[in-house]
Amino acid sequence: MTCILLFQSVHQVMKAEKALKERGMTVDLVPVPREISSDCGVAIQVSSEVSEEALFFIGERGLSCVECYQRGDGGKFEKKNEQRKRE
Repeated sequence: MTCILLFQSVHQVMKAEKALKERGMTVDLVPVPREISSDCGVAIQVSSEVSEEALFFIGERGLSCVECYQRGDGGKFEKKNEQRKRE
């Protein structure tokens, strides 16, 4: 499974991508999925297994992820914090 990390700006996406790659994480820049936002934009995609570590590391670098979405079992994206509330 994958997680999509959204940021305030493309500039922050680029900084976060660089920081995560320096940390040795596999990241991809992807267009923001339309079901998440109709705005044009770029997001970071990471595997679900490293999403918590990625969020922690991004925070340590002074960057702020606006939202984190994970693809659910049905194939739709759900906010990660909303998934935790249901568990």
